[in-house]
Amino acid sequence: MKAILYGRAVLIALALGCAGAAGAQTTGQPAVDQAATAHTEPPAEAVPEMVVTSREQFGKTSYAKLAEALKVLDRMEGASGRHLRMIFKVQLDKDKSGPLPIQLWAVYNGKEEAIESTPDGYFYIPYRADWEAADAKLVSNQAKGSLRATVMLEVLSDGKQPIAYSELRQGAKVLDQAIEEFVGPVMGFFVPSIDELDFSCEPDAHCQVHAALDAGEALEADDKGRPILEFGRKLDRRNPTLQLSATAEDGTPTRLYALPQLHVF
Repeated sequence: MKAILYGRAVLIALALGCAGAAGAQTTGQPAVDQAATAHTEPPAEAVPEMVVTSREQFGKTSYAKLAEALKVLDRMEGASGRHLRMIFKVQLDKDKSGPLPIQLWAVYNGKEEAIESTPDGYFYIPYRADWEAADAKLVSNQAKGSLRATVMLEVLSDGKQPIAYSELRQGAKVLDQAIEEFVGPVMGFFVPSIDELDFSCEPDAHCQVHAALDAGEALEADDKGRPILEFGRKLDRRNPTLQLSATAEDGTPTRLYALPQLHVF
């Protein structure tokens, strides 16, 4: 019987730095007679409230280390027609608050570039050679300890072009590397390899995932109805192709995600 590590999803608790706030200060100057100075000093203008956006580190690793995993997917995308990319579902942790929307940037060489995101909080951190060379700092607009992130794959498929099992297997290995960089140093223990991908779409109550092997054999589903691909020697030898797609209620294509699962025995 398998016991699932971290519940069902691979959640990364990101300890982010917090922005300091300067408190009000008082001076030791003697009190001034307000009546005596009222006729010489104009009334003070109201100072508009300023919204301060912090720039706190996202994750526990440098971009250069994460880039080692990202560029593997980048090469795979070029060879296979861009089937997979690594994404991070980033959201405020339970009972935490902060400025919305959540934003991420790459800061390098005195420049700051926004990281691409979707309205539902998925961030795509690309492989960029210039970011790697400068070891860009990934930062967010949230305070320390306020974010949680799930690292996963986005499957870029129109449902017509099949995806090789070996490509998904390699993508899982890349996630292993990224998780080791983000989770290992934080959690302080060995992170087992990913042995399963669960396919999902959002919002899951209003979309459907279609997943089948090349022989028309549907993938098994978990207790939430999500198709699962469990890696193993039999499929490694066979290396089938998969038809994968996701559709919204109106039948239009929607985003398809592959969530990694880690198991201990």
